[in-house]
Amino acid sequence: MAKEKLMLHTILDTIEDGIYVIDQDFTVEFMNRKMIDMFGNGVGRKCYEVINNGESLCEWCRSEDVFKGRRLSMELFMPIVKKTFKVTELPLTNPDGTLSKLGVFRDITHRKQDQAKLKTSVEEYRTLFENLAVGVAISTKEGKFIDANQAILDILGYSNKEEFLDIDIVKDLYLFPEDRLRFQDMIENDGRIIDFEVQFKMKDGTPVPIMLTSNARYDLDGNIVGYESINVDLSQRYQME
Repeated sequence: MAKEKLMLHTILDTIEDGIYVIDQDFTVEFMNRKMIDMFGNGVGRKCYEVINNGESLCEWCRSEDVFKGRRLSMELFMPIVKKTFKVTELPLTNPDGTLSKLGVFRDITHRKQDQAKLKTSVEEYRTLFENLAVGVAISTKEGKFIDANQAILDILGYSNKEEFLDIDIVKDLYLFPEDRLRFQDMIENDGRIIDFEVQFKMKDGTPVPIMLTSNARYDLDGNIVGYESINVDLSQRYQME
């Protein structure tokens, strides 16, 4: 039995997740090597002293539910180590019939940081997208807009984005529908188009000259699924000429 116990401890020490066991008095009975590396050796001490440097039960503690047989999972930031963990807790029945709680701490700090960076990048992109002085729009290959900034709404006389996203690009946007076909032929061949002069229609049907620059959008298989376009109103330039 001692040999089996030693082997079990050796196996648990090779696991990259932190593992600890507490009894129903919240005393730490076991910590694997990873848990000790992160929180220090706390065997024999109260769990809240070890993992939270506290004097009483942690605010998020759900040990009573675990001791009633529930398995729990949560994400927790632990200030004492400045890390975020996915914590899984489950009841553990001992050979003598008593219950302990097994806790598994998986470090997800880098994942949470990456998510935060991605969120910041998305928010920064959205701010840039919305505040550009030129019209920017994202459309499908089939001819529907899926996003647009305020500038293109202003250029084309739309006050409501939802209304603009609902239009048919070929029928409602292009003054000459054949220009849409020319545009698609060029971008399908080259993946982008630069400074393509075209006549769009405003909401009331008024023609407006546009300088169109666009890049193809691809799916994971490399197929073109839509376009990202920058639209510059040329009306003032034509008036000056």
